[in-house]
Amino acid sequence: MLKDGFRVIGVGRKLSPLKSLSDKYIHYKIDLEKVTQSEEEFGKLMKENPEITGLVHCAGIGEFDNIENMSLPTIKKLINVNLLSAIVATKLLVPKLKSMNQGSLVYIGSEAGLKGSKKGSVYSASKFALRGFAQSIRDETAKNNISVTIVNPGMIRGRFFDGKNFRPGNSEDNAIKPSDVAKLVGFIAKKRKGMILDEINLSQTKKVIEFL
Repeated sequence: MLKDGFRVIGVGRKLSPLKSLSDKYIHYKIDLEKVTQSEEEFGKLMKENPEITGLVHCAGIGEFDNIENMSLPTIKKLINVNLLSAIVATKLLVPKLKSMNQGSLVYIGSEAGLKGSKKGSVYSASKFALRGFAQSIRDETAKNNISVTIVNPGMIRGRFFDGKNFRPGNSEDNAIKPSDVAKLVGFIAKKRKGMILDEINLSQTKKVIEFL
């Protein structure tokens, strides 16, 4: 999005390397797992940056196991980061976008929000819920010229699989690149105001999983 000329405000627990690469990037250190604290910090962020016109929620973590093996803290962490952080950010931003009568909300979901699978019950639950949330917010804000899009990608090659016992195959067509999603988000943000992309599903050409 920086390449597309947007001014970007990033959020994360760690400082992003983008801060040193562009003067159009601002970073706020916010831990999305701590929902009550993040609500206060998001509120401060928005007061300090009144020019915000949209949200791209791409935070997400995954833990995969049979439900009886998952601890309650792990379940809460998944729900807080994958779902509640999106709800909190949207809750705070929507009144501003409604007052401006414009804006864009983009949520990065998952193919797990389209179909559940074994060992992915809680992760899928968070992504199914995010998808339903996006659909509802779309109806709530349509009359205010606010576009809402949810993108459901398949396996994206990257750090998501660090520490896990599986990953996409090594072939180029076994995974989606992060840059593919980034380009798509840039397109969504620049699209004509008279058109809304409600939901986009992305898949790798060949689904190959390597178990470690």
